[in-house]
Amino acid sequence: MNPLESKSKVGPKRHRFLLHLSGMREESCEECRYTASIRLWAARGKGGSGGCVRTFKDEDDMVRTVNPLLAHGSDVRDVLGHIESPDGFFYLLYLSVDEACKFGWRR
Repeated sequence: MNPLESKSKVGPKRHRFLLHLSGMREESCEECRYTASIRLWAARGKGGSGGCVRTFKDEDDMVRTVNPLLAHGSDVRDVLGHIESPDGFFYLLYLSVDEACKFGWRR
C-alpha cells in the first residue's frame, strides 16, 4: 500500500484550536451561564484567526460537548472552579473541523 494512501484513511485533518471556557453566575439566581470561545491556534505570528462563541444550555450540555474531546480519564468537571473564575479555563486541542463546529466554529 502506498504510504500516502494509508495516511489519508487515518481520519479527518486536525488543527490546533484554543478553546476558552468561562462561566458567569447570574445575579438573579444560582444558575451559571457557560460559554466557549474557539479560535485557530498559531504558534507564531498573530496568535490565531477569528473567534467564535457558543453558549451552552447548562453545565450538562457543556460536559456532554467537551468531555468526548479530552484525553482518556480527563473530565471538564474537574476544572469547573477555574471555568467559573474571572479568567476562565483554556484548552489547546487538536480538533477536526466538525469537532470545532460543536463550539461555534464556522468553516
